Amino acid sequence: MPDTLISSFEQRILERQLLPLASPWAGEVVYPQYDGLSIRNLPHTVMRLLNGNTQNGGPGSLNPQNGTLGSAPLDSTLWRPYTGRVKRVVLFITDGLGWQLLQEIAATDPSFAQVIADLTGDGTLTPLTSIAPTTTASALPTIWCGATPIATGLLGTQLFLREYSTLASMLHFAPVAGKHRADALEDWGLDLTTLLPQKTLSEALRQHRIPSYLLLQKDMIGSGLSRVMHRGVENVIRHVGYTDLWINLRDLLRETRRQRCFINVYWAAVDMVSHIYGTAAEQVMVEIGRQLADLRDVLCAGDAADGQTLFMLVADHGHSPITEYVNIYDHAPLSEALRCGLGGQARLANLYLREGYREQVEDYFRERLPDQFITVRPADAQAAGLFGTETPHPEAGARMGDLIVIAREGFALTEKRPGAMASVSRHGGLSAREMIVPLLMRTL
Repeated sequence: MPDTLISSFEQRILERQLLPLASPWAGEVVYPQYDGLSIRNLPHTVMRLLNGNTQNGGPGSLNPQNGTLGSAPLDSTLWRPYTGRVKRVVLFITDGLGWQLLQEIAATDPSFAQVIADLTGDGTLTPLTSIAPTTTASALPTIWCGATPIATGLLGTQLFLREYSTLASMLHFAPVAGKHRADALEDWGLDLTTLLPQKTLSEALRQHRIPSYLLLQKDMIGSGLSRVMHRGVENVIRHVGYTDLWINLRDLLRETRRQRCFINVYWAAVDMVSHIYGTAAEQVMVEIGRQLADLRDVLCAGDAADGQTLFMLVADHGHSPITEYVNIYDHAPLSEALRCGLGGQARLANLYLREGYREQVEDYFRERLPDQFITVRPADAQAAGLFGTETPHPEAGARMGDLIVIAREGFALTEKRPGAMASVSRHGGLSAREMIVPLLMRTL
């Protein structure tokens, strides 16, 4: 793909404005491009390439009215060259790999740049946007069903679930307060298999007799989030570490040559290492470099290719380095207004407020913390399409809370003790580093 087109995509992303934010740093906010340059458009694209009749009705048809598999594919310049040539799609999701970070490493490390060039081959490497909020608990379900957070109801990492009167983790599906086992909400009556109301990509593919394979770390198999997202996957292949992931992927590519199927691989290490060390750390650079080099070696092996495979590498979000945590309990006018703990995530928080306190909180942020945070009312965010434009999930309003707080790059809102704030890099917010992610596409 010409560099000019890639630059135009990046410019299109950076110039998009959804909210009229009254802030001197409002221009730093980057918004999702749900209409063709977003991770939201991936499942629709995969479905079109693997089964071209989905636009015309039938069991796996794409329904723009309910958001099934997304209301639009990727920008046509990205996927039309592969039309009629694809029998197998391999989607590799690297948690936490931002577009800007990838570009920075390639610009300073010639060997890494060569790995990227080898991986890309005759394909393309282009920017996409994540979704809002840029967090795994929201983004991965969107990748799997194509519906945005407003429709899935998965609007953040921590949400107040009105139906259970508790603030709960949407990664672990357990109350935030107290000691609870993972998926403890099942004991309260929550059926995790029904939490995502939309049809998943694998469910739609299954109706067209197209099998799905999932390569997933052993301790994630059977987790709550996996059961929410991975309905319809027939074949789950576990790995316990780094080495067996590549061996298992190599063997699967050999076994499924010239077969119509969908293969998903998820790798969490970039995100985990980034949280602990920060994206500028050697540990992160080495993790990304080795992962992509090993991936290249597997994909470029002659016995893996069949000329009918589309390989796609994407991230769910990027990362923003944190230079200052602002503890809400150091600001009494804010903390006294809360009716429960902070929702959402540290970079885009949902405040659940006591009745009559919203204006007080808005004024405090505007007057005392204007260089760190912007507040947005949920109704305004929803009207602007920040979290998507589909029909809202029945609990979307309650889960968004009474006020949304957007953090400037470098800042995070917390309620934890300083010693508990181990993450030196976070995501969830709307900075370019978090919002813009890479998409690599090539045939094998």
